[in-house]
Amino acid sequence: MGAQEKSPSANNSMQRVKVYRLNDDGKWDDQGTGHVTVDYLQRSEELGLFVISEEDDETLLVHRISSDDIYRKQEDTIISWRDPEHATELALSFQETTGCSYIWQVLMPISFLLF
Repeated sequence: MGAQEKSPSANNSMQRVKVYRLNDDGKWDDQGTGHVTVDYLQRSEELGLFVISEEDDETLLVHRISSDDIYRKQEDTIISWRDPEHATELALSFQETTGCSYIWQVLMPISFLLF
């Protein structure tokens, strides 16, 4: 078990989420669990959301933050949106309300400033 335990300080700086994608049947498919960050997209001055899998460090999601009003906060732990680039509905379900609030506060000023 020791190899999978992380120090409390490492956990505090990462926002743990589950990524969901709406399928053609109208059901949410679990895409995996990971940690979300906001960073610049490669070779771009645009910001994006990145979710890296906690299991294998693979990328679960890369989403260019949009200036359009596409983001919705549901309850205290879910942020969802329709991705216009991929014509799909996505959702991040946060383990903790503080993680959801943190990303929401980052998303809202960014999308407002991009407009």
